[in-house]
Amino acid sequence: MDRARILLADDDSVFCRLVGDLLRQNGYEVALALDTLGARQALQQSGFDIMMLDLCFPALMDGFNLLDEVREKYPRMTILMISGSGHIPDVVRAIRQGATDFIEKPVEPEHLLLRIANLNNKILQERQLRHLEQAAIGMVGVSAQMEKVFTAISAAAKFDTPVLVTGETGVGKELAVRAIHRLGKFGTRELVSINCASVPRELFEAELFGYEKGAFTGAVSAFKGYFEFAQNTSLFLDEVGELPAGVQAKLLRVLSEGEIQRIGGKVGSSNARILSASNQDLQDAIRAGTFREDLFYRLNAIHIHIPPLRQRICDIAPLARHFVADFCRRNQQAPKEISRRALDWMGEQKWEGNVRELRSCVERAVIFASGDVLNPEDLVAQPDELEAAELYQSSLREHLRQCEARIISQYLRANDYNVTRAAKQLGMDKSNLSKRIHTLGLDLHA
Repeated sequence: MDRARILLADDDSVFCRLVGDLLRQNGYEVALALDTLGARQALQQSGFDIMMLDLCFPALMDGFNLLDEVREKYPRMTILMISGSGHIPDVVRAIRQGATDFIEKPVEPEHLLLRIANLNNKILQERQLRHLEQAAIGMVGVSAQMEKVFTAISAAAKFDTPVLVTGETGVGKELAVRAIHRLGKFGTRELVSINCASVPRELFEAELFGYEKGAFTGAVSAFKGYFEFAQNTSLFLDEVGELPAGVQAKLLRVLSEGEIQRIGGKVGSSNARILSASNQDLQDAIRAGTFREDLFYRLNAIHIHIPPLRQRICDIAPLARHFVADFCRRNQQAPKEISRRALDWMGEQKWEGNVRELRSCVERAVIFASGDVLNPEDLVAQPDELEAAELYQSSLREHLRQCEARIISQYLRANDYNVTRAAKQLGMDKSNLSKRIHTLGLDLHA
């Protein structure tokens, strides 16, 4: 894409039509807005590079007021102010309020095209730089909200302070955590990750802190926990709100004193940097008594919140284009474009699964689209495709089932398949363990 996308906001319909046609003939994609409502809707649904804005815009606000609003919400937007008065104080005021350039009516076509070309070249240079910055972070976004997220990630990476990343499922919390780790002092080492929701509560302390040989019946050898594996690197606690109460107390000690202790062992030290994420409101969990307030404040030393996709609609188009290009490149497919109708359709969806859902939708469309341009009909999931999504969910359940079976089998083998001893070490009731053994189809006579 070597041409900027332009929003022309002017109440003069004839001017809009003539200028719009001129710009389209020269390869620019142009949308028109004849009032402030139309301008706001267009800005929310699409990622424009340039906004041509009439100073004397009608209806709810004039051009200066809309300029302030656009500059606040879309800080990277290039704004070319238009006026029929040529009043010098207006020009000065517009530039002071953040306009990039100013042009007077009547507009000479050659002069306008030259000004737009100059702005376009500047935008391309900035875009290339932004792509390099976002490539380092591994996330895509043009909204003011995501600009703040990127800035926070870059700042947090410079220190070893704990970071808590929050947001709904699918917004990219793990990407943010991995970017903080990768850009930090431990970036050359592997990030150690644990999903707190997937570890059985009875095993959590052993998994996180490890245990010594002989710490309990069946502990035939020492076992290193996640904290020891995370020496000189970062430890990512995903879904940290699922931590059991007893483990929360030990984690608080690590954050407060830098001390860890294996079960049955001596106190040691840890320099692991703690990065955590949660899709829960941990303040609600504190009020409910399921999460320690003192631990929350330790984890929340730096807080980065990633807003849902529906609150940053202008990120949809660049994300979709990125996913299409990435998917085609990875699968050695010819590049595909996304039609304006498809982008408009995507801008109208709720995306309750956020960026993850958008990516799945776009990749599915690339697979099933018959042409080189994706249209709305390519993006709508068909019944057989929904069955495939259900299959994915069932495979995830099967993966968790296998993890549970593997852990229980390890404890059974360590105790010569004595269910009573294994249950005691797991912190489970013998009858409950027996039921799980039966449900998982484990062999007690191996």
